[in-house]
Amino acid sequence: QASAFGKQKQVSDFFTISMEARLPTGARFGGGIDTGRTVTDNCFVVDSPQQKLNCHVAPPFSGNTQIKLNGSVPLPAAFFVSALYQNLSGPSYTAEYAATTQQIAPSLGRDLSGGARTATVPLLAPNSRFESRVTRLDFRLGKNVRLTQRVKIQGNLDVYNIFNSGSIQQVTTAYGARWRVPTLVLEPRIFQFSANLTF
Repeated sequence: QASAFGKQKQVSDFFTISMEARLPTGARFGGGIDTGRTVTDNCFVVDSPQQKLNCHVAPPFSGNTQIKLNGSVPLPAAFFVSALYQNLSGPSYTAEYAATTQQIAPSLGRDLSGGARTATVPLLAPNSRFESRVTRLDFRLGKNVRLTQRVKIQGNLDVYNIFNSGSIQQVTTAYGARWRVPTLVLEPRIFQFSANLTF
């Protein structure tokens, strides 16, 4: 049984605060903050002392904190504007060093088992380091046109990532010359036209 070796724990603490306001003019505003973390602890040995490396992982709350705001405002002539603001935690990154058998053998006293030429060594604890936070603002300008009592068309102009933020989404984790080089960034500013038909 697992209890013969040690006690494994996983504790999650998350909470959300949200609000919404509707004004007599028809305007609506809302938003909230979501944060939390999951702490894992399995600091005991079953097969190898290597299992105790990074066995206790307690990421910071900031690594899972999200702030989102949204709103819409009606305008004259059946126009309306709406927007969505998001501020999200950046992606976590690690540093994985590929140590060669020549580097390891002197202290290990032998070559790596199985004929392996390298062994991956984590230089940073998981979920302990994060890239800069991701911020984006999306905007919509729309107009409602009623054709009949039951048929309505809504035309939209959407602008995604209006400030053209290039926030990092993913990076190289292999430690070396390209460590933390971005491999994926937030999509650029996008304009989109669309229409909805309701009948």
